Amino acid sequence: MRSWWMLAALSASCSVSSLALAQSAPPAPADPQGPGALALPGQASGPAAGDQSSAQAEPGAASDIVVTGIRASLSSSAQTKRDANQIVDSISAVDVGKFPDANIAESLQRITGVAIDRSGGEGQFITVRGLGPEFNTVLVNGRVMATDNAGREFSFDVLSSNMIQRTDVFKSPVPELQEGGIGATVNIVTARPLDGRSGLHAAAQIGGIYDRSRERVTPDLAATVSYANPDKTFGILLAGSYTKRESQTDTIAIDGWINGRPDIVQTIGGVPTIITGSDPRYPVTGNANLPQSVYYQRAQEERGRINVSGAVQFRPADNLEITVDGIYSRFNISGVTRRLDNFMAAPYYQPTFDGTNTATGLTMLGRDFIAANPQFLADNPTLTNNGVNAKVDHVYNTTNRKSDSYQIGGNIKWNPAENVELRLDVSTTGANRNSPNAYYVYGALLPYSYQFSLDGGKGIPSISYDNNIINNPDLMRLHYMGIDANRSRDRGSEYHFDTKWDVDGSIMRNVTLGGSYTERRKINRQFNNSDSNCTYCGYQVPIASGLLQPYEWGDLLGGGQNIPPSLFEVDPQAFLAYLNDPATLNIPSNGRTPEQQAAFAAQVQALDGGPFGVREQLRGTVNVQERLTAGYISMQFGNDRWTGNAGVRVIRTQVLSAGFDTPVTGIRNTPGDDTLQYTYGPATAIAVRNSYVNALPSANLKYNLTDKLIARAAFSQTITRPTLTDLGVNNDYGGRIAVPLSSGGNPNLLPFRSTNYDLSLEWYLSRVSYISVGGFYKDLSDFLELQTLPVQRFDRVYQDTRTRNGQSGTIKGIEVGGQYSFDALGGFVGGFGLTGNYTYVASSAERDQVLADFQCGYNGLSPHSANGSVFYEKYGISARVSYNWRSDYLRNCRDSQSRPRNRSSYGQLDFNVSYDLTPNFQVYLQGVNVTNEYIDEWSAIKERYLLQQETGARYNFGVRAKF
Repeated sequence: MRSWWMLAALSASCSVSSLALAQSAPPAPADPQGPGALALPGQASGPAAGDQSSAQAEPGAASDIVVTGIRASLSSSAQTKRDANQIVDSISAVDVGKFPDANIAESLQRITGVAIDRSGGEGQFITVRGLGPEFNTVLVNGRVMATDNAGREFSFDVLSSNMIQRTDVFKSPVPELQEGGIGATVNIVTARPLDGRSGLHAAAQIGGIYDRSRERVTPDLAATVSYANPDKTFGILLAGSYTKRESQTDTIAIDGWINGRPDIVQTIGGVPTIITGSDPRYPVTGNANLPQSVYYQRAQEERGRINVSGAVQFRPADNLEITVDGIYSRFNISGVTRRLDNFMAAPYYQPTFDGTNTATGLTMLGRDFIAANPQFLADNPTLTNNGVNAKVDHVYNTTNRKSDSYQIGGNIKWNPAENVELRLDVSTTGANRNSPNAYYVYGALLPYSYQFSLDGGKGIPSISYDNNIINNPDLMRLHYMGIDANRSRDRGSEYHFDTKWDVDGSIMRNVTLGGSYTERRKINRQFNNSDSNCTYCGYQVPIASGLLQPYEWGDLLGGGQNIPPSLFEVDPQAFLAYLNDPATLNIPSNGRTPEQQAAFAAQVQALDGGPFGVREQLRGTVNVQERLTAGYISMQFGNDRWTGNAGVRVIRTQVLSAGFDTPVTGIRNTPGDDTLQYTYGPATAIAVRNSYVNALPSANLKYNLTDKLIARAAFSQTITRPTLTDLGVNNDYGGRIAVPLSSGGNPNLLPFRSTNYDLSLEWYLSRVSYISVGGFYKDLSDFLELQTLPVQRFDRVYQDTRTRNGQSGTIKGIEVGGQYSFDALGGFVGGFGLTGNYTYVASSAERDQVLADFQCGYNGLSPHSANGSVFYEKYGISARVSYNWRSDYLRNCRDSQSRPRNRSSYGQLDFNVSYDLTPNFQVYLQGVNVTNEYIDEWSAIKERYLLQQETGARYNFGVRAKF
């Protein structure tokens, strides 16, 4: 029932307001342009951390005086929330150059309705009210910042938190605010010199990062310098940071469950017999669920980040302010992933199933089995590898993410009259990414048949290995060798002009008119050796002595599960030299004669760069240009007790998607494997245009029930545009014999639309303490979702993955949050305080295509999420312990093997403690995931294990100084 959340919020409003009205005086007038006023592009608003004048208490409230630290941050955030003319939450810096957490996303998860996704144990993306990163707009100083990701989603790990002054999460829009966020619009505000104190000031941090998984210490350095003259007519600020981190992620995983009735082998009358899915002797009714592969993996990364930001401000006159600011980030990740992999393919020998038709055991057939049963191969002569499907792969994968991004902007604010304000903002942004990677696979077709089992106790898969065979270098052979060096380029520019006219003596407070023009182009180019990555496929070419070296990985995920003690790794340069050696290329394989092999070797050597050089694959090119032209009107109303705003934003979107069509001219099976290989015809340039217009009305109402109790209501219509790379004209093909795969772009996508309703109630107990409750409802249409659907191509049924429109549904929820400081108690106890929140979200989704055994909701939506913190701040000690938790959620409706991927509930304990040695020097220690919680994932039901992963605990420590 749609009204349930409204009734809950109104009931809370009535009960709390009755109590407050009995205790409170009439409300004081609210300042619509106070610290919580909306920051337009290039404009920062709100008090600066460390600015004592901005943190003074209300008259007569001596216990509320705060200057810096946790209370100052909470006070600033509460003031932003209280003064705002829309529904907003905020996180403010604790001090100059000191955000509450080392990672921005990890601070944002403490806001009601916000959850995060991590990369290498570090916060990277945010989800707001159940809507993932692609449905939230992230701005830096009110402007879009280019990203090195494939789409629009913003990676919070590219920015250091030391340069951030405040981050606001706008949950209800106004016409002035850039469109694009159905979940929320997040504005990251960097520090400005004229927002702080006059004079020369500096803050620096010298510290280290310790990851328990790597047991190494790496540097973490940051500094901020600012100057403002005594009259505050000129200011300059420069901030910089350097961070290096070494991390490790251990994983045991199943690469998806095949849902169907694939061929199996049963011993009938002492004779191995293939039973097809149509055979009445098939062991289950309905579809069986069998694992695609089991792998054990360790990924080690080295992350290096350099950030520089700066701002120059001029106030040549009281009515004129000019700001020029910029930010630059270089973020490089280099990693090595070692994996022991066991692909499983039909026919499966004597599988066993539980009551959910999930395979709990099966056998893959080795050479000894085939040799002992010659009639089996004679009866089935077309089986891959002559019936041998027991194999092991050792994988050595080098991964790299080399990225840089920047934003430069200029802003002029001019008041030609007391009641008129003009703003002009111009900015440019860019991002680049280069990802040179190598994926080396070497292994063996095994003589023995191995067993897969799904441990009923822990539900973790295991394989019956013979370590003497899988770790014998003489038995290993070359297989798949993939090299790629994909590149991404993102460029954008924005132009905003806004005019505000204040109205006196009227219920209308002001009128704001504005317009903007934005242009953005994202280009992804694909470089790889896909036309020669199977030069050695088939497990037939031996590996020179000494190239394979054992890697001991010890207690991977605590050990157990029959994990082999080691696998093979290689020196990439020496291994690549061996692969390119003409002598190696001329070793006959796959039934070729020496002459045929020589011709084949000459063919791959003639390729540009040779068989292991990269060549541009034009079929993978994505070149999307987007132009946005917008205009808006916003009107502010109010009197001493209430304020409101209403208006509309109209946007025209023009999209040009360019790329290449490369027809498939041939499909063949990979030797020694069931992977499909494709050949392509000549590329032809193609382009598709698309355009649409959206009118987005919004209204916000704020009513001061008392001087401490505020009620809010909001209505809006919002859109989220398709991710730029989803709009490409590209198509790609892959997969295996049993499950052919295709993927690509969809240039005709329309924006995802939502009609939104919000109610909230906020009770402010002091400048720091408050309690809030709110309800929201979103009516969704044209939902954008990455889907995998069966599509008929090349006389086969392909599982086609791409973003599509068409879904509709609803998201509704309740948010409860608050913070409380025990200052009034005085003494030691007066240093304590609490913060916390809880969010409940319910959803419904209507899909054109549904799964028979799983009802998909929305990706990233946890029905329940909560976090709480206890802090202490007194006597030079500043400490906080926080716990963040979210319930199970769907990561992707159709993931590996076109089946769901769900993540189990996850909770994480963090802490932050510092001590002031002197007024100018402080030592600190931060801990992240200190209890070393594991990540668990599963498919349609929890019995179908997908993944268990460990990222380990992380500690930041060091010394801060300020002058």
